[in-house]
Amino acid sequence: MSMRHHAALLLSLMVLAGCATNATSPGASLPAQDSPQAQQALQQLRDDYNQGRYGAVIRSVALDGRLHDEASLATRTEAYKLQAFSYCVQDYKQLCEESFTRILQLQADYDLSPAEKGHPQWGPVFTSVQSRYQNQTQATR
Repeated sequence: MSMRHHAALLLSLMVLAGCATNATSPGASLPAQDSPQAQQALQQLRDDYNQGRYGAVIRSVALDGRLHDEASLATRTEAYKLQAFSYCVQDYKQLCEESFTRILQLQADYDLSPAEKGHPQWGPVFTSVQSRYQNQTQATR
């Protein structure tokens, strides 16, 4: 892929990341359970991720309202996690950080599994974001 295509892809991904602003703000009420449509959207997201379709994961999380409006906290955090992982494997560190930050805004005590934390691409990014987020929340108390 040429440098021009990489630049266009990066710009597109940043625009899509900005589109994710329809996510629920902290403290807003979330559904206790997923709608069937949200469950279907999450399964499609998992399938895309497992098949290496990282661009599809990123777009779906940014644009699929079912993952925001009809999804429980657990589904939203998993969707953002898969989006973060997708950004990280494509070397979009800042966007990866932003997805992890969204998770922590929804669930301040969220943590990755030990295996996920040990991953060389997203483990250090998450640990850094988590530390920064905890320091910011302690400073505002």
